Amino acid sequence: MFVASATHLWELKLNDLVYQVDKLITLKQFELAEALNKMSHERGGDHEHASRQRTVINTQAAYHEFINKRYEKSMSRFQKSNVEVANVIGLFPDLLSKKMQDKQQYPPEIVEARNYLTTKDIETGLEALEKYLVAKRFDLNKYEEEVSNSKQTKIIIDTTLLKCYLQNKPKMVASLLRLKDNECHTVESERALKRARRMNDIIILYKSKGMHEKALTVLKQYANMQNTQKHELGGPEHTIKYLQDLGPEDIDLIKEYSKWVIEKHPDRCLDIFTDPSTVHSLPKEQVVQHLKSLNPDIALQYLERLIDIWNVSSQEIENSLITLLVEKVSSEWPAYQGMLAAGVVAPCAPGSEPGQLGTLRLRLTHFLERLQNYSPATVIQSLGYEIPLYQELAILYGRQKECDKALMLYCHVLKDRTKAEEFCSKYYETDKEVYYKLLRMYQCPKSLEALRLDKFKLDEPKADMGAAIDILVRHYKYIDVKEALRLLPEDTKLQDVEEFMCAILRDRTKDSRRNLLLKSLNLSDNLKVKSQKMFYQKDKLIVTAMDSCAVCNKRVGECAIAFYPDRRIVHYGCMSRDIQPDTSS
Repeated sequence: MFVASATHLWELKLNDLVYQVDKLITLKQFELAEALNKMSHERGGDHEHASRQRTVINTQAAYHEFINKRYEKSMSRFQKSNVEVANVIGLFPDLLSKKMQDKQQYPPEIVEARNYLTTKDIETGLEALEKYLVAKRFDLNKYEEEVSNSKQTKIIIDTTLLKCYLQNKPKMVASLLRLKDNECHTVESERALKRARRMNDIIILYKSKGMHEKALTVLKQYANMQNTQKHELGGPEHTIKYLQDLGPEDIDLIKEYSKWVIEKHPDRCLDIFTDPSTVHSLPKEQVVQHLKSLNPDIALQYLERLIDIWNVSSQEIENSLITLLVEKVSSEWPAYQGMLAAGVVAPCAPGSEPGQLGTLRLRLTHFLERLQNYSPATVIQSLGYEIPLYQELAILYGRQKECDKALMLYCHVLKDRTKAEEFCSKYYETDKEVYYKLLRMYQCPKSLEALRLDKFKLDEPKADMGAAIDILVRHYKYIDVKEALRLLPEDTKLQDVEEFMCAILRDRTKDSRRNLLLKSLNLSDNLKVKSQKMFYQKDKLIVTAMDSCAVCNKRVGECAIAFYPDRRIVHYGCMSRDIQPDTSS
C-alpha cells in the first residue's frame, strides 16, 4: 500500500505481530502489547514465543508500575510473571538479609526508585506486597511438589510476611507464627521481633519451632524481674500456660521450669499439672515425686484433685495419698503429745484434736473409708505403730478382712461400741459371723498381743457381760442363738438374759403365726386353682382324622384347631374369617 502527498510518497508495510509486541514493550505500551500478544496466540502463532513475551510484558509492566508508585498493580503483574520472590521482596528496604539483598539485580531506574521511597510509599507498598506474598504462599502450598527449592522459598515468604506485619499489622504476627506450616526463619524472625520489642510473639516463635527450653528461660527471666506486673510477660501465668501446653514427652522440662512457680506461687502451681488437656496424660507418679520433693502439701492437694475432681484412681495414686496423709499426721503428733503432757489439752476423740492434727485425721479417715484401690498392708506398714492411730488401724484391718483385730480395737482400745456396731453393719454381707465375733469380743476377749501395740502400754481387755447381753438383745437376728448361749458362763442368771430370751420368744412366736397364716393362704389358693382346673376339664371334644374344618371343609389333620360352643371344629388359622357360629342347637 502506498500513500502520497504533493511532495512525498510512502509505502506502508504490515509488520509481524511479534515485532510489534517487542516494539510496544520498548515504548512501555504494555496493555496494547498484551492485547497483540493475545491476538498472536489466537491466530496460531508460535505459542512458546508468545508465552515468553507474555512473561516479559508482565515483568516489565510490574517494574514500570513500581517506578510510578502504583504498587497494587505492580504486585498483580509480578504475580503473573516468573520473577523470583526474593527479587520482588528486595524492592523494599530492610526485608531481606544483607547477604541475600546483595544478590538481587535490578535495572538502574528501579535502583533509583528504591532510593527515593518515602515512609508513605513503603507503607502502601508493603500492603500490596503482603497480598502478593499470601497469594504466592497459597500457590506454593498447592503446587509444592512441582516447584523446585520450595522449602527455601517458603522460608523467604513467611519471614518477609512477618516483617511486613510487624510494620503494618502487628496483630497478625501471632496468627502467622501459630500456623502449623509456618516456615519463618528463626534467627531473622527473632531479630525482627526483638527490634520491635514483641516479646510475647518471640515466645510464640520459640514454641512453634519446638524451642521450649529457650522460651521458658525467657519467661522465667521476665517473671522474676522487678516490676514484672508492668511487663506483658510479668507474673507466673505465662509460664503456667506454656507448661500446660506441653505433653508427657516434655515431662523433664515441666518439672524443671515448674520449680520456681511452686516455690514462689504455691497457690497457682497446681494449674500446671491439672489442666484438662494434660491431666490424664502426664506421668502421675513422676509428678507426685516431683511435688513431694518440693512441697508435700502441694503433692497432697494434687492427689486429692486427681481423685475428687478428675476421678483418676489407681492403687499407686491412693497409696501415695494415704501415705502422705499419714506422714503429715505423724509430723503433727509430737506437738499434740507435748500439749497432753503439759496438761494444756485433755485427750480428744480421733479427728477432734486441736490445730491441723484433727483436720488431717478427719481427711485420713475419710479417704481410708471411701477409697477402694489402696493396699491396706502397705498403709499399715507406713503407720509403723509409732503413733496410736487406733481408729485408722481398725479401718485398715477391716479392709483386710481381719474383723477380730478391728473389733478388738473398737471394743477394748477405743472403747467405742457405736463404731463397733457400725463396723458389723458394714461388713455383715461379706462376713455373716461378724456380730457373733462382736459378742465373743465382749464375752471372751483375747489378748492385745496380736495388735503389736505393746509400746503404748494398753490395759488388757476384760469381759463385759452387760455389753454382751445388750448386743444379744439388739442384734440376735444376726447371731446363731445356740452358739451365743454356749458362750454364756454357766453361772449366768436367767434374769440377766431375760430380755434376750423374751425377745427371741416374741420373734419366734411372730414368725410361727406368720408362717401359719401363709400356710392357710397357700392352701386356699391351691383349692381355688384345683376348682378352676376341674371346671375347665369337665368339657371335652374328641377329634378324629376324618373330621373337617367348618370353614374350609378340609381335613383338620395335625393342624392347630379350635371349636365353637356348638362344638363345630375349625382350623385355628380359619378363625379370622368372618363366619358366624351356628347357635341354633
